[in-house]
Amino acid sequence: MNRLLTLASLTLCAAVLGTAHASCAAPKDMNGVWRANDGGTYYVRQLGNQVWWVGMSSDSGKSWTNVFHGTRTGNTVKGTWADVPRGQISSGGSMTLTLSGVNSVLGFKRTAATGNFGGSTWYMPCDDVILNPVP
Repeated sequence: MNRLLTLASLTLCAAVLGTAHASCAAPKDMNGVWRANDGGTYYVRQLGNQVWWVGMSSDSGKSWTNVFHGTRTGNTVKGTWADVPRGQISSGGSMTLTLSGVNSVLGFKRTAATGNFGGSTWYMPCDDVILNPVP
């Protein structure tokens, strides 16, 4: 009986650890939920070379909410962004992003922008503190 419980416990631990590591793999494109150094969460969708997002402040978008649409060429995305009425700020402009990574997207940075855009660095959150700690 003790061997059976030990085996079951080891199997469960292996399954949980395997799941944690798998969830931390960098995506092949920009699709996913990203965090930025402005405290916001960005829901990004890439279809072909077209990139869209909706970004929301950490208070569920009450302080600010923005949208972005751009075109990806290699590791560069150029597009426009605008605040939407849900947030308190009203601004917009153009933006250029540079992606890091060769075969997958490890993150991206704002390299140019007009308007008053707060975020400048995006990362994909991961709860695996060994492989990819969340800053």
